[in-house]
Amino acid sequence: MSRFSRRQLMQLGGVLAGAAALGACDTRPSQVPTNDTRETGTLRWWDQFEPNAEFERELFAKFAKEPGGMPVDYTVYNPVKMGQALQLAQSSKQMPDVFTLVGVGLPPAALVAQGWFSPLQLDDAHKAMLPEGSLIEGKSVFDGEVYTFPIQSYRKHDTLNWFNRELFEKAGLEPENPPKTYDEFRAAARAIKKKGGENVSGWIAPIQLTGRLAGQIEQLAMAAGSPTVGGIDIRTGEYAYHTQPFIDAIEFWLALKKDGVLFPASSSLDARQARARWATGVAGMFFDGQYCIGVLVSSLKQFVDKVGVGPIVVPDASKPIVINTLPQVGGFWISAQSKYVEAASRLVSKFAEPEVQVGLASAMNAPPLKPEYLEKADVHPTFRTAVDLFNQHVFTAPDATVRNPAVADVVAEMKPSRPDFGEIIQGIMTGDITDWKAQLRKYSDSRSKERERAIGVATKKGSKVSLDDWRFPDWQPGTEFGPESYK
Repeated sequence: MSRFSRRQLMQLGGVLAGAAALGACDTRPSQVPTNDTRETGTLRWWDQFEPNAEFERELFAKFAKEPGGMPVDYTVYNPVKMGQALQLAQSSKQMPDVFTLVGVGLPPAALVAQGWFSPLQLDDAHKAMLPEGSLIEGKSVFDGEVYTFPIQSYRKHDTLNWFNRELFEKAGLEPENPPKTYDEFRAAARAIKKKGGENVSGWIAPIQLTGRLAGQIEQLAMAAGSPTVGGIDIRTGEYAYHTQPFIDAIEFWLALKKDGVLFPASSSLDARQARARWATGVAGMFFDGQYCIGVLVSSLKQFVDKVGVGPIVVPDASKPIVINTLPQVGGFWISAQSKYVEAASRLVSKFAEPEVQVGLASAMNAPPLKPEYLEKADVHPTFRTAVDLFNQHVFTAPDATVRNPAVADVVAEMKPSRPDFGEIIQGIMTGDITDWKAQLRKYSDSRSKERERAIGVATKKGSKVSLDDWRFPDWQPGTEFGPESYK
């Protein structure tokens, strides 16, 4: 596999991997801490899982007292800032011992080639605790060595309809029968605005957070029938941001704005801010992931008893909902700079253990690896509803990088197109982009041309890769594309 230049890494380091990567999080300083404790008998751990924070602190405290354990210096980052912090830490040789890849943007194969990671010392007992197919070459395993493993189920997305039950009832709506279609959502939003009282809106959205906008629009498009993942048509390998399901999803949002039901300050809000404002009762509905209730329980308890959740909405409720997701990359990674790989491996491995999985499920950040762990967890009813919806609607799609790890060489070479998809959505919603259908076509074309260029560069450097690696013509929507499907 070819090496990647520091220039490539810095060019792509700020690209967000997707809506799912923009999960619930706390906000901490974006600068790398100056007190490097890697050689003072303390593990440094960075992640973005704010609902998990209390549980992880307890787990780390117990680990520090175990034979061979160590104290853990734990930081919960805002994912918008974490990618930059990791870049700075890597370049200054001050990496945390354990971290997630939120905000980094490059595929793990590229970072493995750059020498970011140490292999994970995962013993056979902990491997046996993982669901079958969790360890995938090109995702969590490289050249036969395990580097990471998933800590949560892949069945999740960021566009559930979370709603204020009190405002629903006040508007004459049924909390037990939330909207299923675009038209029903629009009608509900209008009713909430009309009956909710002064300064109450039907819908609030994080228009400032372009990565979240991109993820939610694509998830709406997939639910409406788009055969895509990452904006690419799974069957043909072509970019599809300009196709009808994307247009329908955007027109749905524009209709809500035209209806006057969008919270007026939405253009200045990110996801954390929008969620916090929604919890004050200023809007009836908010699109968010399953972690929404975990954040509310941990930091906005006064609102927890008022919240309900419904499915991602679609144009036509008679058609099956399919949300495509790629195989999981993994949870935590150990730095190649770490002096404590053995201890870090023991701590990371704990996240495969049943009791830890139950604890994580109880934190309500994400669905656990196995259904039986959720059955034992203490969670809010809306979290169970969210997981039930995911089990019905979310499926693993084919991944070009799993089929051919050399695809990572192309992804690393590709430069961003500006405005990117999330910035286009933001411009459409703020009115700064008017001929937006042409802009979407231009964006699809620009990504296609950039990929063609990157394939040319990669092949000249010796990578065996072509556009065919992105094409899966036999894939069927609503089916699981597991490791055996690549054979």
